[in-house]
Amino acid sequence: METAQMDTAAIIEEIKKRPKQAIKCDRILLPTDGSGQAFKAVSEAIHLAAVTNAEVTLLMVVDYNKNVAAFEQVSLSGYVPAELKIAAYQFLAELMHVIPSEIKAHTRVEVGDPGEVILNVAEEEESDMIIMGTHGFGTFRSLLQGSVSSFVTQNANCPVMLCKGMPDDWDDEEHYIKGK
Repeated sequence: METAQMDTAAIIEEIKKRPKQAIKCDRILLPTDGSGQAFKAVSEAIHLAAVTNAEVTLLMVVDYNKNVAAFEQVSLSGYVPAELKIAAYQFLAELMHVIPSEIKAHTRVEVGDPGEVILNVAEEEESDMIIMGTHGFGTFRSLLQGSVSSFVTQNANCPVMLCKGMPDDWDDEEHYIKGK
């Protein structure tokens, strides 16, 4: 028993002697679906970007299977209605007004499965971190319906920060209130 304690103490001392390393965070991927939880993630990403001088990519994924009924999918022969992408760009343009001008940010709209698209964009943009909201449904519900945040967390090649809960300036009737 004493040998194990001595080994542990030696390991702790070795770790303490190592030079401290700064966490690299030059690029943050911020996927959003417009929910209150996603706005909480926006707030956290703004704070982290301000501290690390990171560039933020605001991403909205148009999920064709979620937004277009099965009948419409067959009749459209795989065509994604332009209105869905236009609405996503308009939403992200409005969201850009929330981000302080000192923070470098740009928007991206992609079509496909949200989890897969988030991982692909993170790789393409060489993201150092993904910050996203989670609905916090719990293990049982996410097992039944799947969870984008769980999928991303399990498969991402970079750290993933999940933000649970609503932002302080979220109003149920009027949603996000800028400057409140």
